Amino acid sequence: MSEAFETDSRAGEEGSSERRLATIYAEALLDVADQRSQADEIGEELESVVREVLAQSQEAERAFASPVVRRAAKEKLIDQAFGKKVSGLLFNFLHVLNSKDRMPLLRHVGAAYRDLLDQRHKRLRVRVRSAVPLDESHTETLKQEIAKATGLEPVIAARVDPELLGGMIVQIGDQVFDSSVRTRIDAIRNQLLARSSYEIQTGRDRFSSPA
Repeated sequence: MSEAFETDSRAGEEGSSERRLATIYAEALLDVADQRSQADEIGEELESVVREVLAQSQEAERAFASPVVRRAAKEKLIDQAFGKKVSGLLFNFLHVLNSKDRMPLLRHVGAAYRDLLDQRHKRLRVRVRSAVPLDESHTETLKQEIAKATGLEPVIAARVDPELLGGMIVQIGDQVFDSSVRTRIDAIRNQLLARSSYEIQTGRDRFSSPA
């Protein structure tokens, strides 16, 4: 087992979130991947591990996350689940995570590694929900507008949400830009409810006022 990923995780545990701790491991993995010219390849493998193994096997994910399952059992599970599916570099890294009892962080490590690569390549993850599928023209226009505003290359993750009725919701990081018909309808409804409540209360006040 390679020691290239060894890191003093205790320094990151105190006062740090799981995401921060995962970033420490992701940075260590990226450093070694860089040395071997495998940075992008490892990123693709990590995404595949999360998408094809964890997402499709809740049993495996529960086993990796369980403090009851012993390390030795998790080692065998790593060998079975990933031995022939990932590079030697990522395979060794998974065993290092297990040796530190950090396999529950695997999803977070994958996300942190992706974020580090995005920063390097000046990419920006954009989530879009729309009432109907976006055609190529709309997608390209959206990319151009975001690229012009941010100076970064947008990576669009789009999905259809029929409840929106029309328009779209664009999320960039913590910012949400909502132009959906559903939101406008809800806003109008809330305004009508507020107005009705005000008129009812005003009427009560008028009738309860002394003559």
